[in-house]
Amino acid sequence: MSRARYIALVALSASTLVGAAAEAKPVNELSVSAGLDSAFDDNVYNSRGADFVNRITPHGSYRLIDQRVNIDTSYDFSYWTYALGKANNSLNHRADVSVEGHPTRRLTLKVADEFSRAEDPGFLSRMGVVAPQIGIFDNVADASAGVNIVRRVYAGVGYTYHWARFDEYNAMQAATYPTLYDGAEHDVQGTTNVAITRRDDLRFAGRFQMFTAGPQATDANRWNVGATYSPTLGWRHQLLRELEITADAGPLFYDRLSGSQNLATFGGNPPSSGWTWRGGAQIRYNTPAWRAAAGYVHDLLGATGAGTALWADAVYAQAGYHYLEKFDAHIGVGYFRNGAAVDQPWAYDGVTVDSLVDYRVVDYFRVGAYYTLRWQEAGPALVGAGQFPTVTRNIVGIRLLAVLGADARPPRREVHP
Repeated sequence: MSRARYIALVALSASTLVGAAAEAKPVNELSVSAGLDSAFDDNVYNSRGADFVNRITPHGSYRLIDQRVNIDTSYDFSYWTYALGKANNSLNHRADVSVEGHPTRRLTLKVADEFSRAEDPGFLSRMGVVAPQIGIFDNVADASAGVNIVRRVYAGVGYTYHWARFDEYNAMQAATYPTLYDGAEHDVQGTTNVAITRRDDLRFAGRFQMFTAGPQATDANRWNVGATYSPTLGWRHQLLRELEITADAGPLFYDRLSGSQNLATFGGNPPSSGWTWRGGAQIRYNTPAWRAAAGYVHDLLGATGAGTALWADAVYAQAGYHYLEKFDAHIGVGYFRNGAAVDQPWAYDGVTVDSLVDYRVVDYFRVGAYYTLRWQEAGPALVGAGQFPTVTRNIVGIRLLAVLGADARPPRREVHP
């Protein structure tokens, strides 16, 4: 799908959904905010040593809330400066839009898109993979439709497009870092949920993936490098009103396509067709004051810069506390490991830690602090091959935030929970 055709499709779908709200009485929420961060980063760009980073982060959001249509949009801009000159000043952007419509009592339609531009890769958090130390464009788009067939049966179909394009290496980077590829991942999935009891749902799903790649800073859809076919069976159980557990798993067949011959082998091992599996489990707890979750995922990923599809394991846990619109605290811990599809040895693993606190001093004014750890290392698949270096990166910062409007939440941070 060309970029122009994709944008036209999202715009047409969004305008169709908005039309359904013409006779509704909507609630409009508009918010603007401005944040100022000052942080110590002990390893800028994961390779340049320590510096003090100042960040100016304006944010805007708009919501339309209605029985028939919900619209949620936001934009974040970050201007980063580096006091000791370890990197050039950077401009970073994130914009997202989500439109959900209910044309009938049983039918739900949704389109969404999130676009990011990170001159400093620290602006992005990429689950399960190493963030290459160069500027990146990243886009994730979704379109879905769901219907309540009968009271206990819900079925849906969806499409997700993840696209990543990397800036071109300079001469020094080309001589130091491994080859990068622009890439895209296309996912088409169908699901059916059957309510067995008030507390238990049986879930069936089938998914098709297409992985594409192209030369760095050129074309993410030039070569078809792989495809997958996977059914899954899952279960959701509501232990308490505030506590639920879900699990899904199934076999996965990876088909290596002819376009993969254009790629340099990842870690010295060519990608191969074969069988593997995908699955995940999560336990989640939510109350007005507390929120917590822990989970595990094993799946194949694309649009990572590696060219070939990657298998990835990710384990994560997070917890947060919210007190009377005055105080927020959050901590998240994760571990990942990945390698070339379908079952090549692991190439990278890493640990992430994110923690933050926010306190509302007066209406519309907050202060906060945060800490982030990023650690990664190369594994046995990359012994003797070009690789990104082993990295430990600590970031400690404070934040001042002014918020005006309906959105009393802090905007999304560069350091993601």
